[in-house]
Amino acid sequence: MSSHLTEHSRLRRDQPFDQEHERRNPWWGDPSFRVIPRGTTERDVRLYHMHIDPRFGEADLDVVLPMRRLAELAAATVIGQPAPRHYSMMRYILEPTVLVENTAPAIAEHMRLDGVDAAALLPA
Repeated sequence: MSSHLTEHSRLRRDQPFDQEHERRNPWWGDPSFRVIPRGTTERDVRLYHMHIDPRFGEADLDVVLPMRRLAELAAATVIGQPAPRHYSMMRYILEPTVLVENTAPAIAEHMRLDGVDAAALLPA
């Protein structure tokens, strides 16, 4: 199974990433992550990013999280089945202690439980 890690996306029902703290302290980045289930569409997400225009990703989610492309590749047997969960986080994190000690291991554990054997890191 393959999974993706994208940036600044969240389900509409999820709490947004903390951009207010980033506005007050540009050296800080929210180290939390959001789970994006397989099959999520543009209707289901909001993109938050202070440095790029999120409208492109909100109009076509495949710009930042290519779930339909993954499904097409799996249907063509180019890749295996996409993972049931994908992940989004702020990657503008200049002090990586929490990211390295908490966030990355938590995401890795989710991936291990899902049987993920390959991951793609996608910048937004």
